[in-house]
Amino acid sequence: MVKYIVIALITIELILLTGFVKSHANGTIRDSELFIWDYASLSNSQVVCKKMIFHPTNRKLPELSDMQPINIYSQVVNDEYCSNLTRPV
Repeated sequence: MVKYIVIALITIELILLTGFVKSHANGTIRDSELFIWDYASLSNSQVVCKKMIFHPTNRKLPELSDMQPINIYSQVVNDEYCSNLTRPV
């Protein structure tokens, strides 16, 4: 019985140590995309379907900030992309 407990503890220790020592994968971050109904421009009252793209950047932020810097792009797309969303009046 004690033998099995010792083996289990050693196994858990090895799993935890490999989790701390193992390096993270150098994967790529995909841009997030979101479709919304929005005004065509600031001075325009026409509502269009827009694709919002959020792209992470490597800018420095204050050390106390818990946010990640991003660039936001938008482009007008076909209305069918927003067909499942409620269109504002």
